[in-house]
Amino acid sequence: MKKIILFLLFFTMLIAAVACSKKGADSDKDRVTSAKTNESERDSAKASVTDGQKDNSNELNEVSEKSSDKDLSQHRVIASSVAVVEILDALGVPMVGVPTSSYELPESVADAERIGNPMSPDMEVITSLEPTVIISVNSLSEDLKTQFEALKIPSEFVDLASYKGLKESILSLGTYFGVEEKAADIIAEFESKEAAITDRTTGKGSPSVLIIFGATNTFMAATENTYVGDLVKSVGATNILDGMEGSFIPVDMEFLADKNPEYILFMAHANPEESLEAFKKEFETNEAWQNFDAVKNDKVIALDTGYFGMSANLQAPEAMDKLVGYLYTE
Repeated sequence: MKKIILFLLFFTMLIAAVACSKKGADSDKDRVTSAKTNESERDSAKASVTDGQKDNSNELNEVSEKSSDKDLSQHRVIASSVAVVEILDALGVPMVGVPTSSYELPESVADAERIGNPMSPDMEVITSLEPTVIISVNSLSEDLKTQFEALKIPSEFVDLASYKGLKESILSLGTYFGVEEKAADIIAEFESKEAAITDRTTGKGSPSVLIIFGATNTFMAATENTYVGDLVKSVGATNILDGMEGSFIPVDMEFLADKNPEYILFMAHANPEESLEAFKKEFETNEAWQNFDAVKNDKVIALDTGYFGMSANLQAPEAMDKLVGYLYTE
């Protein structure tokens, strides 16, 4: 009898132990499942935040409600290039900061703070102005975007590397600041002038052109991937570097002479007067240039820096009009 009682007691304890073990396993399983669920929720939330960041990546084509809902007076805008200043001025957007430049800036920014060189602005001055946004150009984005982000200053970068990019940037900025009608008016005026230019060049062939970019004693040949190169293409002329990658290539006299362009256009960068003098000296002292038809026929033209620069600007239609006058006259 005692054996039976001991056996029943042992059996009962064994069942209880198994039950507790199962309960513990189920509890562990629940904890694992719960942890996985929480981890999944965290990943989902993280993805949502990342997507939100992507959606608000400050691409002008995806205008945030925050910016479009603001009245212009609520913005504190800094423009980091002269071309951007001119565009924002035409759109009626007030600016608290503009670049320091030898170029004449619009009267509307006479009292705006100067922030220094467009390529290396004074970050201390920028911070002191407490901007709601800084508008810059794509060509400077790699250098400046990281600095702006470090200072937690919202920034927008527009494409002014081509005439098409200029028009798209004007429309995007118009939307960003809620002045779409003004932007549309500017584009309508551009397109009217484009039509007149097309009428003047239709059926007149495609003159070949070499564009020399000069900065004091440094000379490069500009491809169609530059703003001036794009303008030349826009008026129907042919850049002899058509199809070349990149924006500028070293001057190879043998290669260029073999292409023998009908026209040579010179665009000066920093210190235009010094660059032009250096360019003239180069033509006078380097006899290789004398073999070019453009030189023989006196078709070497120094471009006006007010119309032809590194970035597209509001003078683009007038610049194209000037190119037509240079390239399509006998």
